[in-house]
Amino acid sequence: MDAQNRHIDRLIARHLDGESLSDAEQAELLDWLRSSEEHRHSYLEAYDAWGGRHLSDTRFDAEAAYRRLTERIAGPEGHPAAPVVRRSRAVRRRLVGTACAAVCTALLVTGFFLRGKAERQIPDIREFVQTAEAPVYTGKEARLVLSERRTVRIEEKRSSIRYDAAEIHINEDAREPIEKKEVAAFNQLLVPYGKQTTLTLADGTRVWVNAGSWLIYPSAFGDDSREIYAEGEIYIEVAHDAARPFTVHTGKMDVRVLGTRFYLSSYGRDRTQEVVLRSGSVSVAPAGAPERGIRIVPDQRASLDTAGTFRIREVRAEDYISWIHGYYRFDNTPLSDVLARLARYYNRTFDCSPEVGVMTISGKLELNDDPGEVLRILSLTAPIRFRVSENGFRLYSVQTFRKEHDDNPNRMPMENRNPN
Repeated sequence: MDAQNRHIDRLIARHLDGESLSDAEQAELLDWLRSSEEHRHSYLEAYDAWGGRHLSDTRFDAEAAYRRLTERIAGPEGHPAAPVVRRSRAVRRRLVGTACAAVCTALLVTGFFLRGKAERQIPDIREFVQTAEAPVYTGKEARLVLSERRTVRIEEKRSSIRYDAAEIHINEDAREPIEKKEVAAFNQLLVPYGKQTTLTLADGTRVWVNAGSWLIYPSAFGDDSREIYAEGEIYIEVAHDAARPFTVHTGKMDVRVLGTRFYLSSYGRDRTQEVVLRSGSVSVAPAGAPERGIRIVPDQRASLDTAGTFRIREVRAEDYISWIHGYYRFDNTPLSDVLARLARYYNRTFDCSPEVGVMTISGKLELNDDPGEVLRILSLTAPIRFRVSENGFRLYSVQTFRKEHDDNPNRMPMENRNPN
């Protein structure tokens, strides 16, 4: 009996390590799993022990296993073999115990190993980024690139995109869904200046994408990891899945999480890139150098300078994500930085003299549809004035503005005109 137990233990170990079992070995392990409830529990205990040795900061997630099993049953490319019934959380919990046992059997029947060689092989996203066409943010429409032959253009200033198992929904009340069988392995979302988009990925992760940003992501994640690439400014709420860590790559750093909420800024022309954690925990490392990674806690900002060094600072995370609610909040922020953010948000130029750029402001700035009104409100709290320029606005200190006005008293102050 001991010899038989050791034989079964070896089969389980080989199975969890991703080694292929012969048809006879699979049948033997399947018979052993079916023979008693105790054997199924033993398998799950072995799975937990294996995960403890191979995966840091993870554990067996029964609900995640159940979800992957139901996705598997749904069939290839997300087309369900039978109608999918949405169940309440309470009902799902009652099913989890049964699902855990069912997973053990289904894994062998289908050859779909949770910790074996994943069936869905997702190409390396970093290699794809290297071959992708460089983004241009001056267009008037957001673009969702689904394949070489299919690009969807989105005109609305604020839009929403949601992926599910079988379809892609864009501004759901206004467009027909797109079947995922029409898309390539990686999709791209390009949000130009003056636009914003909310993206819901297939795993439930939500990404708020600000103006002048570029995302690359798979239409469906693989079985053991989740990876996306981001350039620009995003706020992301990662759906928890201990079995599939989530990594955000930029051109200069990698951010690895299991499930959390954080802000990321990685505009290519900015000298620094930064991550601000709102909740949970993240590991941040220079791109391709995980051994130099650091962990930050909520309300900390990790900024990566041009020398490849991280600097940690205590901040208020809410200040960095206020734009998803329609306003910016600043705390002793140089006016040059404020104007750079307004330029991206409104797709207009906001130039200023050097003496204005070094001024700092604090407080809440509402982002309404009229940039001239935003500047008027700003001029109530800072000693500045502005004029309309050819492509946007030019800001002056009050002293400079008054001098120019005194030199030409017939010139009407432009901040009182309608800039649109």
